[in-house]
Order: sequence, then C-alpha cells, then structure tokens
Amino acid sequence: MTDTAPPIQVRTPATLYDVSRLSGASIATVSRVFSGKARVSEETRRRVLEAAQRLSYEPSHAARALAGRRTHTLGAIFPEIASGFYADVLAGIDEVAAESGFDVLASFVGKRRSRPELVKRLLRQGRVDALIILNLENSSDLKPEAVDRLPIILIDREISGSSLPVVGMDNVAGAEAMIEHLFEQGHRRIAILTGPKGNYDSDQRLLGCQRAFSRLGLTLDPKLIWTGAFTVASGSRAAREMLDSGQPLPDAIFCFNDQMAIGMLSELQRAGLSVPGDVALAGYDNVEAAAHLSLTSVACPMRLMGQVAARWAVDLITRHERPSGHRLQVRLVVRNSSAGKHAGQLLPGAAVDPQTLAEASTHWRGSENDGGNGNGNGSGGQRDTAGAAPAAG
Repeated sequence: MTDTAPPIQVRTPATLYDVSRLSGASIATVSRVFSGKARVSEETRRRVLEAAQRLSYEPSHAARALAGRRTHTLGAIFPEIASGFYADVLAGIDEVAAESGFDVLASFVGKRRSRPELVKRLLRQGRVDALIILNLENSSDLKPEAVDRLPIILIDREISGSSLPVVGMDNVAGAEAMIEHLFEQGHRRIAILTGPKGNYDSDQRLLGCQRAFSRLGLTLDPKLIWTGAFTVASGSRAAREMLDSGQPLPDAIFCFNDQMAIGMLSELQRAGLSVPGDVALAGYDNVEAAAHLSLTSVACPMRLMGQVAARWAVDLITRHERPSGHRLQVRLVVRNSSAGKHAGQLLPGAAVDPQTLAEASTHWRGSENDGGNGNGNGSGGQRDTAGAAPAAG
C-alpha cells in the first residue's frame, strides 16, 4: 500500500481585483488609494489598506511607476559576477543606498542577457528609479538617443556621443605614475603586459605609459609590449613565453592588473628568478594579495566609486540634479617588487615564502574564467611607501 502525498497548493499573488472585492471598494477607488494622487475618504482608505494587508497584497513595480510613485530602488548592471572589483563597487553603492532609504537590485549581463533589454525592463517597466551601469567594454549596444534622457549613471567609461554622467578613473595618470616610479628606480628596459585588445582600461593605461616614456626620453620597444587577458593564467603564460624566447630579461615588467602580476611572479619564482633581484615587477589595482606579496601597485578606491555613483543616482531621483562627471584619485603604492637591483634599496621585511604566493595564485585562478578585468580609477600623483616583505627570491 502506498501513501499518496496531498497536492501542493500554490498560492497566487493577490491582485487589485481581490482587494476591491474584499474591501467593497471599486477597482478605480483601490487604485486611487495606492497612487495617492486623488482624495479618498479615510474610512474607504482604511478598508482598502486592511484588505490589502489581509491579502498580503503589494502593488507591482509597474503599477507604482504608472501611478507616479517611486520604487526607492537603485538598479546596478554589471558585466559579470565573478570579480572582486564588482563586489567592492557594489558594496559602495549599497552603503549610500541604505543611508538614503533605497534598496539595490543588481543584475549581471554575462553572455545570456542583453544590456539594452535589461535597461528597458528595469527602467521602463518601473522596477527601479535609476540605473548605475558599470560600462567596461564596447558600448555600441547602448545608443545615446535611447538612453540620454533616462536616469542612468555610468561607471568607468562614457558612451560615445552620450551626455550621461560618468564617474571615471584616470588610468592614463595612474600608468604614468608607475612608469615614472620605475624610471626613478633605475629601470630603463621596461616591459608592459596589457589587458585584452580593445579593452578601455588597458588602452588608457597604455596611453599613460606612452606619454611617460616620451616625457622621460625612453624608447617603448614594441617587442616588450605583450598582450594579456587580465587573468593569473595570462600572466603565467606571458612569463613562460618571455623565458622561452631566450631574450635578455627586461629591467622591469609592468602588468596592467595585479592578477597578471601574480601569475607572472609565480612563474618567475618557479624558474628560480628573484624579484626584484633579477627583474622588477609591478601591477595595478592594489588587491589584498598585493600587500602580502610586497607587489608595487596602483591603489584604486573602487568602493568610493560605487558610493559616488549611488549618491549621484539618489540626487538625480530626489533633487533632479544631474552631475557632469568626475574622476577619482588613485595612489601609487610602492613596495619591494619594483626596487632597483641594489639590495640597499629594498624596504625592510622578510621574504615571501612560496606558500603565500601559491595561495594568492590559487585564489585568483578560482575566481576567473580567463576573462577578468583590470580596473582602477583616478588621477595619479599620490604615493605610499609600504614597508612590506620582498616579493620573491
């Protein structure tokens, strides 16, 4: 004998009609109660609200938008989910949103969603009051005529031909500051490991390098410009190719993000080379692992970037104020990995053991799908000297 499980009861959400029927008010009157735009007697309002409470009725986002009410929600659209960079930006957005009485609805485009469709669904259907878009790659999918009049704040890069406000990052100045630092350390043959071709941040950092080379009277050897993918794996691969080429080592290598620098450092250590004894190394972003590995980097206030974008979005909603755009400041954080080849130039500290490096490499490999990002922000010029351990050797 077998027992037959009772059927599962699926409760459908209450509708405006259900509230109307329970309260005894017309659908038009119920709608007026929730819109707040027309005068309704206190007795009728009380009956409608009590009925809504008993039914657990919640007006839809679209209905509230049509009624002219705010959702008190900020939308955030990110390219993908697997990145610590996005987590820091999102944390900044959420902090300001919470302080201002707003919720945050985050969406990730990935490979299966369309950004224009997300914008349309979130804004035009009234699910959010404003959108914050982390705009890293080619923005040709978002047309200026379709988005310029919408409450949208961009992070990182502008949309060509659009007047939407951007909280950006001066990658040019950050890269310039790094090249100047390496030059001050006595390095002249400087190799560069870029991000993917066509990546906005990578292109801006390369421009900064070119400007610094020109100003310092250095020659940027095309053979010392290598293309990476903003991942640990691509940093390791670039190191192996450099070592297999049989060419003399450069004086220093500037990787356009810390993940590639970690991969590079791991492979150099595996080959028995010393950093900075045999070759100096620097990254960009100043991730947490950079301090443990004594990796010179450019620190980017990513959380602040999210905070600024969220503040602009709230002001756009509540005050109808639209900012013109702003670039945040970055800091050059000097550690041992970029020191000159003389031991006396090293900052005090104990050497990083292979286990520390292995753990850092594993952490970043686990969070990437051979397609990370390299984001920093601001204008260069500030500098920290962080007394930490020599990078390797």
